[in-house]
Amino acid sequence: MRKFVLGFSVGVLTFPAGFVLLAWLGLFPALANADPPRWEKAFAQMALSAYVSRRAPHLSNPVAATDENLLAGMKIFRDACAGCHGDPSATSDYGASFYPHVPQFAVSSPRKPDWQLFWIVRNGVRYSGMSAWDGQWHNDKAVSDDHIWKVVTFLSRLDSLPPTVNAEWHKKPQP
Repeated sequence: MRKFVLGFSVGVLTFPAGFVLLAWLGLFPALANADPPRWEKAFAQMALSAYVSRRAPHLSNPVAATDENLLAGMKIFRDACAGCHGDPSATSDYGASFYPHVPQFAVSSPRKPDWQLFWIVRNGVRYSGMSAWDGQWHNDKAVSDDHIWKVVTFLSRLDSLPPTVNAEWHKKPQP
């Protein structure tokens, strides 16, 4: 039993120590223009999902998914988000330059529930370039919760937009 405990202890300590040693020796990639390894992407997504699931309050979306609200959310998205997150007419080269790459919602719509999307948009995501919409930008003017909910309502329904909203979403913007 003693050998088992000793072997287990050494095994448990070796992995973190090896991880720290590799980082200290500069053997982990740190370039923003390199693709992250699969394990890094998986770990980051797992950590973000777990954190948001634990911290975000289970709020009900107060914005009804009417054509009017979806169009308003789409307009806000195009004005404030599409520069990084793209739209159907083009993915964002700017968003692709971030590390990690910014999700392109016209290609792959978000899969989180409304309350989690609201929390992410309002609070941002550390180490990702996703700023908080709670007043830390736009000259310290907070974006209203109503605007955030409209964007969330639009994003969470990207795969099932009503025909009029879907047509507007896929319409090429005029230069």
